[in-house]
Amino acid sequence: QTNTPPKTPDPQQREKKKKKKKEEKNPPPKHRPAKHPAKPPAAKPEPTTTASETESVSEDKSETKKQAKGARVPKQQPSKSPAPQPEPAPAPVETPAEEKPKGRPAKQPVKTDAPPAAEPEKPAPAKSAKAPAKGKAAAPAPEPEPAKPVQKGKAAPKGKPVEPEPEPAKPAVKGKAKGAPAKGAKQASKEEPEKPAKKAATVPAKATPPPKVAPKEPEVVTEPVIPMPESMLKANKLKTKRDSMRVKTAASLMKKRKLSTIQSYKRAEKYEQEYKKLEKDLIYQRRTARQAGGFFVEPEPKIALVIRIRGILGVSPKVKKILRLLRLRQLHNAVFVRLTGPMQQMLRLVEPYVTYGYPNLKTVRELIYKRGYAKIKANRIPLTDNELIRQNMARYNIICVEDIIHEIYTSGPKFKQVNRFLWPFKLSSPRGGFVKKRIHFTEGGDAGNREHFINKLVRKMN
Repeated sequence: QTNTPPKTPDPQQREKKKKKKKEEKNPPPKHRPAKHPAKPPAAKPEPTTTASETESVSEDKSETKKQAKGARVPKQQPSKSPAPQPEPAPAPVETPAEEKPKGRPAKQPVKTDAPPAAEPEKPAPAKSAKAPAKGKAAAPAPEPEPAKPVQKGKAAPKGKPVEPEPEPAKPAVKGKAKGAPAKGAKQASKEEPEKPAKKAATVPAKATPPPKVAPKEPEVVTEPVIPMPESMLKANKLKTKRDSMRVKTAASLMKKRKLSTIQSYKRAEKYEQEYKKLEKDLIYQRRTARQAGGFFVEPEPKIALVIRIRGILGVSPKVKKILRLLRLRQLHNAVFVRLTGPMQQMLRLVEPYVTYGYPNLKTVRELIYKRGYAKIKANRIPLTDNELIRQNMARYNIICVEDIIHEIYTSGPKFKQVNRFLWPFKLSSPRGGFVKKRIHFTEGGDAGNREHFINKLVRKMN
């Protein structure tokens, strides 16, 4: 099939047709080399060709047809040359054609990596060439012909004459062939750029998103400022003043607490040294009396611990009155008393209903730390913090529990105030129970004075 030219040809096409007619009338010689031979690759030069390798030229036409159809060209392997040539010939690289055009097969362009350069010098013909196979003579060549590369993996068959091609393929730059291609090839080249356009038409275009609109800020409505009433202003002013005073008082209280804790530690150390000194003095006096052969009379006790052991049945009014004065209103209540003349007479009257003795430092300390309660505004409050003692007894120079213990054990000048500050101790029934309440302690019972044996009973009841 032949493509008919357009009805209104351009003047350029007319000139091209005239040139083609002239070439048909006066065809160029077959041995004429290519006007623009391809530049050989700079990396690896191909080996030189020999006369024996020229026999494979006849198969080039068939190979070009396969290339036009899109067949994959096998890798070329250099044939073994019997004798190396002094000057290597340029080796164009052939690439497979994309499509076979309709009509007359066009000459396939050769793709090269290097850009087109100036025309190189004509290659010199081979000086020595072997004769072809026996029985078949090669075609005579009027002029030397430039050497052509042989495809790798194929050797020239023996006995076939070498037919040089009329005109070698021209190098193409970026997929375009130079020279005048055939009509079918021209039409194919025109159709090629239309293919991506068709593919692009089939692809659905992406919908452009709508432009983002910034949200409108809400309009700020300014309300009229209402003046604050004077009463509220005064209240706020008073509140801020109270808050500032509260903060100041809290800071001052913290400072006072720190000072009181430091003072309480110092006083406790002082009292401990005093107790040790009293005990050492007693031990020394006993030893000196024994060494002198005499007797040591113990100092009279200053305080006593009184515990109620009987109820109210069959109690005379006088005894009831004394028990109320001693604040012994319940069973197993205990109080500290100072041993004076009137107090000893009162204790003799209520001996059948109570038991008493002379406590030591350990008994006093355990009772106050374990069973100690304070009487603050007629309320029974446990002694859990020295701050309670400092708030209620600071006017008597008593700020901690150790001060209370020291005043009671030594029967100090503030014994009465400290004893009234303490709530009567509520003891439990003794472990193992009493022996006999109605009989005196000296007769084997529990009532009456038991002197220092009161400490043993308190440990059972505490």
